Amino acid sequence: MILYWLTRFLFGIFARIFFRLKVEGEENLPKEGGFILAANHASSLDPFVISAAMPFYIRWLVIYEYYDQGHFKPLLKWMRLIRVKNNLPKEAFRALLHAEVIGLFPEGRRTWSGRLGPGRPGAAALARRTSCPVIPLGILGSFAALARASKRLSLHPITVRIGAPLFFSEPANKKDRDRLDEENTRRLMQTIAELLRGV
Repeated sequence: MILYWLTRFLFGIFARIFFRLKVEGEENLPKEGGFILAANHASSLDPFVISAAMPFYIRWLVIYEYYDQGHFKPLLKWMRLIRVKNNLPKEAFRALLHAEVIGLFPEGRRTWSGRLGPGRPGAAALARRTSCPVIPLGILGSFAALARASKRLSLHPITVRIGAPLFFSEPANKKDRDRLDEENTRRLMQTIAELLRGV
């Protein structure tokens, strides 16, 4: 936990000086209770940028391929990040029900092109099953700062736009859950796209 806050503090200083980090829409963040931060994923900088932009601890969902790397696993576990493989981990549900904040990228992986890709239904399913809101985030400039295919860091301005909370409820018929999760995922991704366009 201490390492998280130290990393956030140091990267926050770096980002505000060199990336001229701006945060818009802070009034949309809930004042209490658990919620889900769902953002586009254009760069490996994204989780650091979001953490620096938010005044609270974020429990990130980390894909197993990265979580299980020998030199990262003890550190990620110590920082209470949550491992994800094929299904939503029970730890994510417990965290939300204990009023913690979950951070995830619905696309699953970083884009190669910089364009927003299709979303996976994890965020919508988590929100539906816990009655916690999803806060959509649009990160602008991180792809230009450090694209997936690039090995060079560019000091490009980065902005984090925070959208209004989205609420996804349980359907009347349990058989409709998968269809509803897909519809809500499309709604979430459309909202993120609008944030990226500045709508």
